[in-house]
This record gives sequence, C-alpha cells and structure tokens, in this order.
Amino acid sequence: MKRDLFIILLFSLLLLIPLLSAQDQTPQTPYHLKLLAVQEVGDHYEGSDADLYLELKEGTGRVFLDTFPVTKMDTQISTRFAKEIACSHFKLDCEKYDFIYTIKAKSSIIGGPSAGAAITTLTSVALLNLPFDQRVAITGTINSGGIIGPIGGLKEKLEAASKINLKQVLIAQGSGNQSLNQSEEVDLIQYAHNNLSLDVTEVLNLDEILFYISGKKITQQTINLTEDPHYSEIMKGLSNVLCQRTKSILADFETERLPMEPKVAEAVNARNSNIINATRDGDFYSAASFCFTSNIQLKGDYYQKSQLSLTGFAEMFAVLNKKVQATQRKLSNQTIESISDLQTLMIVEERLNDAKEQIDKYLSKDISREDLASSLAYAEERYFSALSWMQFFTMNGKKLVINQDILHNSCMEKLAEAEQQHQYASLFVGVLPSVGEKIVTAKDALNRSEFTLCLTTASQAKAEANAVLGSIGLDNSSLPGFVDAKGNAAARIIAENSAEGKFPILGYSYYRYAKSLQDQSGYLALVYYEYALEMSDLSIYFSEKDNRSSFTLPREYIILAEGILIGILISLILFFLKPKKKKRKK
Repeated sequence: MKRDLFIILLFSLLLLIPLLSAQDQTPQTPYHLKLLAVQEVGDHYEGSDADLYLELKEGTGRVFLDTFPVTKMDTQISTRFAKEIACSHFKLDCEKYDFIYTIKAKSSIIGGPSAGAAITTLTSVALLNLPFDQRVAITGTINSGGIIGPIGGLKEKLEAASKINLKQVLIAQGSGNQSLNQSEEVDLIQYAHNNLSLDVTEVLNLDEILFYISGKKITQQTINLTEDPHYSEIMKGLSNVLCQRTKSILADFETERLPMEPKVAEAVNARNSNIINATRDGDFYSAASFCFTSNIQLKGDYYQKSQLSLTGFAEMFAVLNKKVQATQRKLSNQTIESISDLQTLMIVEERLNDAKEQIDKYLSKDISREDLASSLAYAEERYFSALSWMQFFTMNGKKLVINQDILHNSCMEKLAEAEQQHQYASLFVGVLPSVGEKIVTAKDALNRSEFTLCLTTASQAKAEANAVLGSIGLDNSSLPGFVDAKGNAAARIIAENSAEGKFPILGYSYYRYAKSLQDQSGYLALVYYEYALEMSDLSIYFSEKDNRSSFTLPREYIILAEGILIGILISLILFFLKPKKKKRKK
C-alpha cells in the first residue's frame, strides 16, 4: 500500500513539471499586419502595401529589424520607439523578450514614422496575446502617451488598401479631410466608403486601435486625478512667497523713485490677470510661475536703472555664489527616499545650477552693464526659487530604493532615450539647438556625477524632442485635439502614480501649467504636457524598499535541471515497480 502511494506521488510530480515549464513559454508564432505606404512613380505618387512581422523570443529587450529592401534609418529608430511606447503604455515587462521585426515591401517605400502606429499595435497584441483582425490596417505616427499622429499620402494609401481587400483602415483623429491642392479638399472617409468599399475610422490613441483591431477594450482602470492635499498646502505657500516678492520689488521702484521700463511694466500688468485667475482656480504652480517671470523682469530692470557700480555687482555676485555653494552642500546631505523627495531635489538642483551658470558667465568674461543686471536678476530669482521649493522635502510618499548607483543608471537610460529621440526628430526638422544643449548639459552632469541634474535635463531634452515629433503633420485645426489627448495621457499617468503613493510633484506642476497655457499657445502647452509625461513616471526606474530581489536562473539551466529531475523520478519509479524476487524456502 505504501509503495502504491509513493508511485502515485511520483507520477503527480512528473505531471507538474511540464505545467511549470509552460508558465514561461515565449510566443513563437510570427504576428503579422499589413502596412500602407506611398512610392514615387514617374511624376506622381501611388499607394502600395508591405508586410510587417513580429517574433517574440526569450531575451533581454533587444530590438532587431530586418527589411526587404533596406529601409531608411528613421524606420529603424521609429521601430525601437514604437516598441517602447507599447511596453510603457500597458506597463508590460519587455525585458524578458527580444523583438524581431521584419518588413517586406515591393520596393523602397517604407520610410519615416508613418509605420509607428502599426508597429506599436502589433507589439501590443503580441505581448497581450490578443486575437486580432489582420484585415484592419493602421497608418499614422505613434507619440508619447500612446497618441496617434497624422501622416501624408492618405488618399493613395487608402487606394492601396482597397486593392488588397482590407476591410478597414484606422487613421489619426482629425486627418479625415485631405487637401489635394490649394483649392480642392477631399473627405477621405466618404471617398473610401463610396469609391473603395472601405471603412475608414479616425482614432485618437492606442487604446482605440486595439478595440477596433481586437474587439477588446484594453483600458486602464479609470482613476480620477486629485491633487495631493499636502502638495496644495505647500504650493500655495510657495506661490504666496514668490508673488509677495513681486510686490516687494515693485515697492523698491517706488521707494527709490526709479522709472520702470514701459515694456516691463506692460508685461507685468498683463501677467497680473493670469496670476489672479490661476490663484482663483487653485492653480498655485502657474501663479508661482507667472510671479517668478515677473520677478526676473522687474529685478533686471531695477538693477539696470539703479546706480549700482561694477564693484557693487561684483560683491553681489560673490555673496550669491557663497549662498549657492552652501545650499549645494546642504543638499548633498539630504535624505532622498520617495519620488517627492527625488523630484524636489531635481527642481532645487536645476535652479541652483541655473544660478551658478549666470555667476560663471559673470566670472568668465567682461559683459555689458545690461547683461550684468539681467544675469544677476536671473541668478538671484532662480536661487530664491530653489530655496522656496525646498519646502517640498516635507512631502510624504512611498519609500523607494534611491541611491547613487540607481540614479546613475536612470540617468544613463534617460540620456540614451533623449539622444534617440533627438536623432529621430533631427531627421525631419534638422538640428534642434535647445534639445542638443540640454543633452550636453546632461552629459556634463553625468561626468561630474551629478546624476539627479542629469536625469532632469535628459528628461527635458526627450520631452522637447517628443513635442517636435508630435507636431509634425499637425495643422491649426488638428493641434487642439492632439494637445487635449496629450493632457489626458499625462493625467492618466499622474493619477496612476498618485494611487500608488508616488505623487509626482514636478510632473503634476507641469501638467497644471500646460493647462493654463492651452488657450494661449497650443504648442507651448504641448511642450509642457510632454514635460509632465516624462516627469510623472520616473518611479519606473526605482523599486520599492519592501520589494525583495529575486534570483532567476537562465532558461537553459532550468531545462537542464528539469531533465535531471525527470530522469531521477523515472529511475525511482522503475525501481519501485520492479518486482522483487521471492526467496526460496529451504
């Protein structure tokens, strides 16, 4: 009886091994979608199609692209970017796979970012293991936040789609009307329906695409974006301090009877309404930003109109330099345990670095009195802003593992992302000086082991490059909807992190400021929404303190161990099943 129970137990263990092995199987079947493109034929363009394939293999997150014929460099970059969007949008673990993409075309027609939405879609359905309809095609760019952007040549692409019997084509929202020339515009949705027997649908983001292609709503849990009460309290105080400083500088003009520059007075007065509206709406970050800008203008004009001598300027720069250095030493001893701590450190260090740059500018060469006044004003106000932001070190938040090694790695990763996006954007619009300068600043900070400053400026560089990429193909009619979508994407990420106890004070501040700018400048709002997106999800680089690291054997070792275990079990089973020889009676 005991032997029978032992045999049953061994058989049960033997059956469990394949089940355990199957839990981490990597999909092997290539996934496929049709791509739509245009090619030049003589003096005109014609639509054409291509095939996109994806294989997932066990790996480390690498991306491989094989094309027939060879495509442009921008396609290789856009492929990596599209894969990153899919992974980040659905918070998927993509480090355990290698991604092998293949594009097969009839000629050299695939180029530019127009395949980005399709690549992201195929990556998403593969990772989520969704059933999907291969008779649906997607053409458009993919942008941060999973937003779909418009592309050109849509009429020709739709004509190509009808020839290969696709049933539906998804295009970016707002791109259904296309100008054929200066005097003629066509409604592509009606044109495709009436002439091509093709259903054309405008989509806003990756979630909508997956619904149309798979019939499933792969949406994140709806989380209402609420402002952290402690953040509100501190930001209100910060805003009051900066705006009170504005009144103090204005009082200095009156006390010393200095004539204010008319342009400065006009700008400050015009900004007052923005400050009042922002304060009324509880948008204290925007109010603080408006007051800070006024302070710089007023202080610069004040120093310009004052009788301050060159020696006086030198003494003020020297005093400010000592204050900046003392604050930097104090920061080096600051404990950083949460995202709020980290982002406060990022804000303060950035402002101190800006002040130091103005001081170094004064020390490095002779500059005019006007430049002296503006440099001193900017440095002083930036330093004062840094001190004000240090209040946020009192914010609560989930404890994370944040040390120099992890900050170094996050800086390196964000810098690589920024350089990739800069290279990608430069292919379409040329050199981007602001982005390039921020990347240089980030590299310099990395070399000085100032990893937090590196992370800040690299994130800003990536955000600005993303804003440029996202704006390609947008016109005045489609820009507002695109900017709204960016705002919604930023709000979702902020809400998700807030729900996890990781309220991103910097990302949320940029989000509120972007909203305040939206009616005045759509593109500037887009830039700040991109800042918000980049700064709101930094927690992905830092694990929680209570998380225990786990050790995972390589797959080949697991297979070897399974084989040995199976061999041992089979040997034991055979041993116990073997009939025992009966002893002969003497």
